[in-house]
Amino acid sequence: MARTDKPLRPIREPVPLAEPGADLGMALRQLMQTFRQSMDAGLRARGLDLSFAHGMVLRTLAREPGISGAQLARRTTVTAQSMNGLLRSMESTQLIVRERHAENRRTDCWYLTNVGLKQVEQAGEVVDEVMSRIRASITRADGTRLVELLHKCAEALSDASEKNPPRPQRRVAC
Repeated sequence: MARTDKPLRPIREPVPLAEPGADLGMALRQLMQTFRQSMDAGLRARGLDLSFAHGMVLRTLAREPGISGAQLARRTTVTAQSMNGLLRSMESTQLIVRERHAENRRTDCWYLTNVGLKQVEQAGEVVDEVMSRIRASITRADGTRLVELLHKCAEALSDASEKNPPRPQRRVAC
């Protein structure tokens, strides 16, 4: 940071920026935040001792049994440290179990249990309710178009990341 002779002064007046409603990134963030809050509230209302993050882990394990904690962290966009704590707490409540990787002693493979599967099924009802509220707020055509546009946005970001790929990540098969 360049050093100036003038002391730092706080900006006390609002700075004109683009309206958050017109900012796609802010709109996506707000949608995701309210989606998570709605999911957490729905899970609590049903007496399920799960959070949105728990649900994401369970759903991921239902689709991809035996993946590692690092892979779970990437797929659910949480830090490895947070995922480690999440996995340990879910293991202690018997929602998931771990097994040692056959070839890599430092890697654990994670699996859903029958208890966890029951929770996924109950949480699925909450997901359906929240998604119904979203769908009720827009027309079917707008919903279809929104999905198309979101896929287009994701593709645009994927294309950009392929031009500047992150360092390769080793896939650990369990």
